This record gives sequence, structure tokens and C-alpha cells, in this order.
Amino acid sequence: MDLALIALSARPLAASAARAGFAALSLDLFADLDTCAHAARCVRVHKKNGCSFDGDDLIQALTSLAPAGLPVVLGGGLEDDPALMLRIAERNPILGNAPQTVRVLKDPIALAALCGHLRIPFPAVTLEAPGADTFADAPVLEKKIGGAGGAHIRRRAAGDLSPPAANHYLQREVAGEFISLLLLANGTSALIVGASRQWRADDAEHPFRYGGAAGPVALPAAFAAPMREGALNIARACGLVGLISMDFMVDGDAWHLVEVNPRLGATLDIFDVDPLPPLLGLHLAACGGRMPEALPLPAEFHAAGVIYADRDLVVPPGTWPEHVADRPPAGAAIARGAPLCTVRATGPTVEIAEERMRARTAALRREYGLAPAEASV
Repeated sequence: MDLALIALSARPLAASAARAGFAALSLDLFADLDTCAHAARCVRVHKKNGCSFDGDDLIQALTSLAPAGLPVVLGGGLEDDPALMLRIAERNPILGNAPQTVRVLKDPIALAALCGHLRIPFPAVTLEAPGADTFADAPVLEKKIGGAGGAHIRRRAAGDLSPPAANHYLQREVAGEFISLLLLANGTSALIVGASRQWRADDAEHPFRYGGAAGPVALPAAFAAPMREGALNIARACGLVGLISMDFMVDGDAWHLVEVNPRLGATLDIFDVDPLPPLLGLHLAACGGRMPEALPLPAEFHAAGVIYADRDLVVPPGTWPEHVADRPPAGAAIARGAPLCTVRATGPTVEIAEERMRARTAALRREYGLAPAEASV
């Protein structure tokens, strides 16, 4: 066993590890067919509070299956629990950004201060009850500190001056297109791997839930230079290492950084493809200080969208199409609101790749008796 992978969904990490020739132990909440196929050992960890790790069960699984000192790579799903990250690091070194670094970058007040110092536009935030003029009558979002996947985000009713819930914060909502930059960093320098556009898969209960991504895309010409420079400055200022992503909202008049994710994420589906080398290998090398001089862009454009179940269902027997990832096994119970699978497509342009992905998604939703879905930017 070369390393352990821990994420709410470890499939993208496991696929990259297999592409790089690593034998990996995967610990996540799903242990789907694809993750099991890519990993040397695949274990499903108990859930807590809907879609979070049961920390004690995770530590028990790691202790039982991974020798002390086996390095760990973390994906999404632990940023809201730096204490759990510290428990992992006590026995198994984390190849990536330290829990203390993650805690700072997921502190909205600290990130706002850093952006102010670096002159990076960042929407106003508060941990307290807003005053009548705190957000200047703009729409306001309430977010979980360290939350991932967007399902935790809610839009506040106009005029609501109550404080945010415990471990939540308020942020002024900014309009525009959701653009994510994937970067590789080694603590002192960084380079941009590529940009992707993202969209929501919203419903009444989850108005800001992550829906998918497509790319690579070009940054808007008017803001490309300051967006790149802002992302690189944050990576350098914080001494970030490995693969990281930074999320922006961009419209015709302005751009804003809205989040920093100091770990590997969902856009591996877009960029861990030929002719790029395996990104997990690049991540490990960068954590050790080694960086390539430059990276090529993917040979094709890629799109990947998540299908969420709009009702409780049981996966029937049958064969999944080749363009589907995160495939649950036959007989698996999928709760309403939970992810069913990821649908992927490629094309000669990003628009064609996304169009193909949406056609495949619609066909699969019909097959499973799910209502048609319209993604939101």
C-alpha cells in the first residue's frame, strides 16, 4: 500500500492514483464500483449528520487498515473539521496543506483580511448579526464554515437581521458565472493547471448544490490577468502545497474570489486526462517541493455533471454506461437528495462536451424515473 485517500467521495483521487501507478487505500462515504476498481482497498466509512464523516469510525478504519506513517491525501469533506484532520495527522502524515493552514483559509474573516491585504475583491462577510446597512441591501448567503459541495448554502430572506447559526457565517451574494481555477503549488511558487466553469444542481432544499464542471475554459479577457495574479498571490502568501482550487464569481462588470479549497477536488474529472501527467503524482511531487516548468492543456474538452436522486430509490441490476462514474452497486439504497452518479462527456469544444453530457444525463434520468433537471449557473 503506497498511500491512503480520504474524501467524502474518493473516486477522482483513486482514479488519479491508479493512473499514476499507486496502490491506494480509499476511505470515503460511498465505496462505489469505480472507487473499488481503482483502489487496492476500498472501505465505506459511516456517515454522520447527513453527509459528513463519523470521525471516530474514520480513525478506527484508518488505524485498522493503514500502518502508522502511511501518507494520506485528503480530498473534499474535512475542511469543516480541522480537529479530525489533526487526529489523522497524529498517526499518518498528510501530504497536502496542514490542518492549521486549512483552518485559516476556511475562516471567512481571516480570508477576507488576506484578500484585503492582497487587493483581491472578496464579498463582505460577518460572523455576527448584520446591521441594517452591513450588506447595503444586497442579497445575503448563509454558509457553513468549511462546508463543501454547496448543499449547505442558503439565501437569507430580505431584512433578516438575525445572527448566523453556530459554525456558519454570512456573505454578501455576488452575481455572475462560477469559475474555478486549479493550481499546483510547492510552498514558494505556483502555476495554474487550468480553469473550468461550474454550475448548480439546485432544488427547493438545496438552492446552491454543486452540479458539475466543464473545461478547460478561458478566463474573461477583462479580468484574466488580475484573477490569475490574485490566485497565485494567495498560494504564495499562504505557502500552499499540492493541488488547490480557487472559486470565483465573474460577471460583465466585476470579479470576486468567493472560496479557497486547499485540497484536491472535483475538477480532477476535467484535468486528470491526457496529455497531462497524473495529477496525483504532480500533487505528491509538489508537496515535496518539485514543480514542472509548465503543463499542457487537455487534448479535448470535458464535462462532468452529478445526478442527484429526487426520490428514494434502489439501484436495479444492470450495466451502467461507460460514460458514468461513481456507479453504486445494484441493490444500493439512494436517499432522496443524495448523489446517484456522475455523467461525463468529451467534445471538440466545451459547449459540445457539456451538451453531450446533458443529453446523457437526461437519458439516464428518464431511465431511473427521475424528473428532468435544469442546471443553474
